[in-house]
Amino acid sequence: MAMLFTYESYRRLLETIGRSGYAIYGIEDILAARAAGTIPDGTYVAIRHDVDYFPDRAKAIAEIEAERRISTTYYIRRRFFDTDIDMVRTIAGLGHQVGYHYEEVDTHQKAPNLQVGRDALGFFIGSLLDIDRLGFHIRSICAHGNPMTDVDNRQVVHLLRDPEVLDHLAFTYDRDEIRTKIIERLIGDASIDITGRDFDLYIPDTGRFNPRFNLKDRIDDCAIAGLRSLDDLDRLLQDGAHRRIYMNMHPDRWSGDPVTWLFDWSLDTVKNLLKAVLGKSGYRGNLIGTKAKKHHRAVMESLGEKTDEGQGSGS
Repeated sequence: MAMLFTYESYRRLLETIGRSGYAIYGIEDILAARAAGTIPDGTYVAIRHDVDYFPDRAKAIAEIEAERRISTTYYIRRRFFDTDIDMVRTIAGLGHQVGYHYEEVDTHQKAPNLQVGRDALGFFIGSLLDIDRLGFHIRSICAHGNPMTDVDNRQVVHLLRDPEVLDHLAFTYDRDEIRTKIIERLIGDASIDITGRDFDLYIPDTGRFNPRFNLKDRIDDCAIAGLRSLDDLDRLLQDGAHRRIYMNMHPDRWSGDPVTWLFDWSLDTVKNLLKAVLGKSGYRGNLIGTKAKKHHRAVMESLGEKTDEGQGSGS
């Protein structure tokens, strides 16, 4: 039984999928198909990568896929567009899709006088415009989730999609630029727009492929599965009960040497124990989509009750 989370096991994972006759797509491909009112034929696995830490590991995974002429989607946090743009360009140059892994609500939630969601949306828009100036025309996005907070970063996207909200925001970005470079360009959010209507099964590597320790990484109305080994994946694919599978990978969990693997395993084990001690383990059926809608209602109520003190209106 080969252990997971090594580069070699990732190569074998891709080979297992291909050997089973499943096509491999990036999740942005599925979002584009949905936007066009279509859906790919046959059996397939759509892969998304959330690049949270360790850009070198993201690049290594991207190279492994490119060696097999596989293109997937990489959602990259703002910090790497600022500190490691070469990594981003390398991944894009290998033929992969680059999206934005946003976290503005979580990042700015403790800022003085921050109004729930509203100012975070301004930061979110600013990030996308900054990334556009670097030459990356973002077509899809995906929320970052901090398992130790109750914040749902996705509320900024719900706000962005409400035509009345922009008029209430206190920032000075050009509205035509927002429309052409963000609203009209974005084809979807991989953490909001994908549901059980699009996939039969969701397999994230969160919690080291253990759903018990997966607190926020969920897809509405979609079954979720864990993996103990590649044999589990092979059996699942051979069974054929799930024709459309969505996999979410975090490259920072995958490594190329035993010492790093052992360190990562130890750290993830401590994190999972901490979740259990704090009562933050165990999925209880509260889908994030429902929670996001609840956040959205609260934000919309605040729009009619609060004003932005000391800030000018947008233009």
